[in-house]
Amino acid sequence: MTERFCVKPTCRNYADFTLSYDYDSRVMVIGPLSPELAAGGYDLCEVHASRMKAPSEWTLIRNPGSA
Repeated sequence: MTERFCVKPTCRNYADFTLSYDYDSRVMVIGPLSPELAAGGYDLCEVHASRMKAPSEWTLIRNPGSA
């Protein structure tokens, strides 16, 4: 697997987690880094994954092993 970087602008950290969205259910999910780049997935480092907050009326789910 190739090392991937956090998608946040100017962040040079390696990605540890993948953030995905379910727009219909208004749910955000942060889980372990997906093995491959996923369509609609956003790779985040530990720092940015731990700072992620859901917008109003959305739910953020952090799977075990996520920040």
